[in-house]
Amino acid sequence: MVGDLLQAYVAAGLDPSGFWELSLHAYARHMQGARDRLQAEQQGRAWVAWHAAALLRQDKLMGFAEFMDGRDTGPQSPEDLQAAFNMMATAWGAEPYSGG
Repeated sequence: MVGDLLQAYVAAGLDPSGFWELSLHAYARHMQGARDRLQAEQQGRAWVAWHAAALLRQDKLMGFAEFMDGRDTGPQSPEDLQAAFNMMATAWGAEPYSGG
């Protein structure tokens, strides 16, 4: 049983040297954190794969220097700013601004 917990802990990419000092609660939190990290890494890989496939379908791409330039495209319009704030409000569980 304990050997299985240690094996899972190491398989999750965590340092086995601190395993024996952990409470069951701390072990569970470490494993949850490792799971969250692995999910975020997978989402990052999926993002790259999706964008690579999307770029392959493009007839024409901007040059790499232009892509990496990072020039400021100017200020956002009030409508664009309000749309961004409304999305944040919705994500935080608040009512988006409806005007007026």
